[in-house]
Amino acid sequence: MPPKERLLIEWFERYTARYRDAVDLLPAALELKYRHSRRVAENARLIALGLKLDESEIQLAEICGLVHDIGRFPQYSRYGTFRDADTLDHGLAGRKTLESEGVPSLLDEDEWARVSCAVEYHNRKTDDLPADLPENARQLLNIIRDADKLDIMDLVLHSVARDGFRELPGMLPHIRLSRELTPSVVEEFQKHRSISTSHLETVADFLLMLAFWFYDFNFFSSRQIAVSRDLIGRLQKELPETPFIRELFAGIRKMTNSEGMEISLPDLK
Repeated sequence: MPPKERLLIEWFERYTARYRDAVDLLPAALELKYRHSRRVAENARLIALGLKLDESEIQLAEICGLVHDIGRFPQYSRYGTFRDADTLDHGLAGRKTLESEGVPSLLDEDEWARVSCAVEYHNRKTDDLPADLPENARQLLNIIRDADKLDIMDLVLHSVARDGFRELPGMLPHIRLSRELTPSVVEEFQKHRSISTSHLETVADFLLMLAFWFYDFNFFSSRQIAVSRDLIGRLQKELPETPFIRELFAGIRKMTNSEGMEISLPDLK
């Protein structure tokens, strides 16, 4: 393992260990974020491999994925929730945490500029991203955004299949454990091809938002990974059988078929 990557992994482990209790356990919510961070790092590595980036870029993507949600730790410790609207912007908090912890000194100036940009903006809406980002910073940011989405989709689907995602109301208290789509959410999706989290009312609405992410991925390799994990089929299985849902998933499949992904999936390892 290259020294720079090893130092950042060691820093991540030391920092998150501060939130462990006397028997070395993290609160359940932070354990979830700890595991999520490690999986996003792996997703970022896979996306970067699919983009055929050089080894140093693959390593930077991986370590950036590892620290992208570091702001969640002080957020939860201080407020007991991950709801940004009621607390703080966890992306911006993550950048400030990295700065206060001396992480910039572990990277060169260009690497830090790109990592800090990806951490700060990974959770912003696309329309709210700065228009003047350097191309290499935008590429890393987009890798992390895709890697984050891939793990959230997989995590949510595992939870829905297991118990109907009963922990979701703890993260988004306004959401009901219903498999019915809210008509106003469907209308918003049809008009704008996007859905605001604040408008979600049911688990089905949340799953619909995840389905839209197929159109929001930045890279072919990101969709390759999603297809390899059968995220299309798993999402459709958990949503109500309606003409709207059939049409939506037919469109998603048509898009992926046109890219050849369901015919020949390359090895991403």
